[in-house]
Amino acid sequence: MIASLDSRTAPFERLGFHYVRFLEALKTRGFEGEIAPDYANRTVLATDNSIYQRLPQAAVFPRHAEDLERLAKLAGEVPHRDIVLTPRGGGTGTNGQSLTDGIVVDVSRHMNRIIEIDVEHRRVRVQAGVVKDQLNAALKPHGLFFAPELSTSNRATIGGMIATDASGQGSCEYGKTRDHVLELDTILLGGKHLHSRSLSSEEETAECAKDGILGRVHTTAAEIIDQQRELIEATFPPLNRCLTGFDLAHLREQDGQLNLNSLLCGSEGSLGFLNEAVLNVLPIPKHSTLVNVRYPGFMEALRDAKALMASSARPTSIETIDDTVLQLAMDDFVWDSVAEFFPAGDTPISGINLVEFNDDDPNALAERVRVFTEHLGHDATVERLGYTLAEGRPQIQKVYGMRKRSVGLLGNVQGEKRPLPFVEDTAVPPEHLADYIAEFRAALDTRGLSYGMFGHVDAGVLHVRPALDMKDPAQGALRLTDQTSAPARTRPWSGYRPTSQYAWHRLQPTPPARLRDR
Repeated sequence: MIASLDSRTAPFERLGFHYVRFLEALKTRGFEGEIAPDYANRTVLATDNSIYQRLPQAAVFPRHAEDLERLAKLAGEVPHRDIVLTPRGGGTGTNGQSLTDGIVVDVSRHMNRIIEIDVEHRRVRVQAGVVKDQLNAALKPHGLFFAPELSTSNRATIGGMIATDASGQGSCEYGKTRDHVLELDTILLGGKHLHSRSLSSEEETAECAKDGILGRVHTTAAEIIDQQRELIEATFPPLNRCLTGFDLAHLREQDGQLNLNSLLCGSEGSLGFLNEAVLNVLPIPKHSTLVNVRYPGFMEALRDAKALMASSARPTSIETIDDTVLQLAMDDFVWDSVAEFFPAGDTPISGINLVEFNDDDPNALAERVRVFTEHLGHDATVERLGYTLAEGRPQIQKVYGMRKRSVGLLGNVQGEKRPLPFVEDTAVPPEHLADYIAEFRAALDTRGLSYGMFGHVDAGVLHVRPALDMKDPAQGALRLTDQTSAPARTRPWSGYRPTSQYAWHRLQPTPPARLRDR
């Protein structure tokens, strides 16, 4: 007989003693969500959008803020200081951020309400488990959208986007998640609510004067930015992304106001449980044009980044794919739908840049595109094979659909080798991107690896997918070698690469003494 996988009857004795005690205490405290120590839920939540696996002790699915408070209060008590709690949204991170060998706290099942849409002030208030596409579907009738564009928008939650300070396509114009976060309600270890927003000088003084952890959090944050500003500025590269460590550089805004949202955005759930967020939303652009620029090689496409961005036309985004990904598209039926935008010539197309423009005024859009294409005609810094225009959202979506499908085709190659997402979001200033990638490609070529590359030229960000046979121990060792060498390769180019952590990012049960609520 097959053993039951019902989370209500699963045997607790399979778990570690400390976790059994914690989960039993959680039930006693009145936790109203599901507590799932069964192997079915644990196995499902042992993986995410990365290549890593980590079997949790259990999963819990809080129903509301009170359940998050019960978790945080219990974890702050001395008998449970060894318990590891890891918040999880849609599990779309590529660096293992939502994985843990402790307890997964999944907010996506129940805490997914859009609480308020304020059309007049272009603000929304949502729970952490709301999915990005769900929010944008609710905003569309009002002509609004939540700006950061993600390839995983049909499952990425707002809480996860805030936890990773997600950005993506168009980040140079629209910014990243933090740029659209107005207020956060975060539940700290011990159960206190931290309501974070931009604070005036008087409000900062009042917050720092509070007793307990809330006062110490504000005092410590102010001391860090005020006393270590020069070190922070010298250490963090000049990029519009920060995925390696906390974003300390923006603890104070340009007007000097303290704002802890910069610390919480990108903290990957290590500082508390996000309950609700108040977000800024933007009008949906009425008119769009995509300029499809063709190149004889991928390196030419990368080296063109500086010239493309130098145009006064101000593109919304510049996306690229390399010759490997492009060839997959050309060999697939999807190419029939976009072939008109990439006409063949005497020289094969081995690289493309997709340059998008948006505007509410069709005449202004046409003028921006005209200025940009004239710039292409006068600039001779790289060899280009020409360009075409995709005008209007339906045509543009065809081109982006080709890009998305061709990236997916990377995983359908024949044989045991699979392109793996373990060198993700490598970022350098755009003017250094070509030199950095040339060095990176040389390292991969030396190891005899095939690979695909795609990403955001305007932000200096690429996704690198080397093909490895993970059943081969020697190739598995190459994975570790390339992971550890990738951060070092970004440093000479003033860049970074986020480190895959198997989700060691967690709500720590033993915070620093000065932040602990006694």
